[in-house]
Amino acid sequence: MEMTDLPMFGLVKKRLGWLNQRQEVVAQNIANADTPKYASRDIKAFDFQAELKREKKQGNPGTVPVSMKITDAKHIAKAAAGASSDFKVTEDRRPYESAPDGNQVVLEEQMMRMNETQANHSTMTQLYRKHMGLFKMVIRSGGGG
Repeated sequence: MEMTDLPMFGLVKKRLGWLNQRQEVVAQNIANADTPKYASRDIKAFDFQAELKREKKQGNPGTVPVSMKITDAKHIAKAAAGASSDFKVTEDRRPYESAPDGNQVVLEEQMMRMNETQANHSTMTQLYRKHMGLFKMVIRSGGGG
C-alpha cells in the first residue's frame, strides 16, 4: 500500500488542491479589480463531512468508518439530542461595494480570502509533515513490536 493511498493523506491532498484552486480564483479577482462590470468569484467551500461520507461510500481499502463514540452522556449531550441549532447557514452575500463602472471586486475582501487561504495551506502542510514524521519515527523504531 502506498502512503498516498491512506485516507488521511488523500483528504489532505484534496484540501490542498482546493486551496490552490481558491488561490487562483482570488488572484483572478485581484487582477480584474479594475475591469468594468467584473463580479468577484469564489469556489464552493470544502466540505470535510461530505468528503468523509464519500470515502465511506467508496469503501476504499484501509478506510475506517469515522463516527462519534459517546463515552459519557454529559460529554455530547446536545449532539446526542440532535440539537444542532447553534450555527446558522447563511447565503453568500452580494458585494456591498460596487464601482461606478460596475466592478464588484472589494480588494480588502480578496486580501482577507488570500490570507485565510495561505493560513489554511500552512496548516495542511504542517499536518502532512507531522504525520510523515510519525511514520518515520515508527519505521526507525522498528514498528514498536
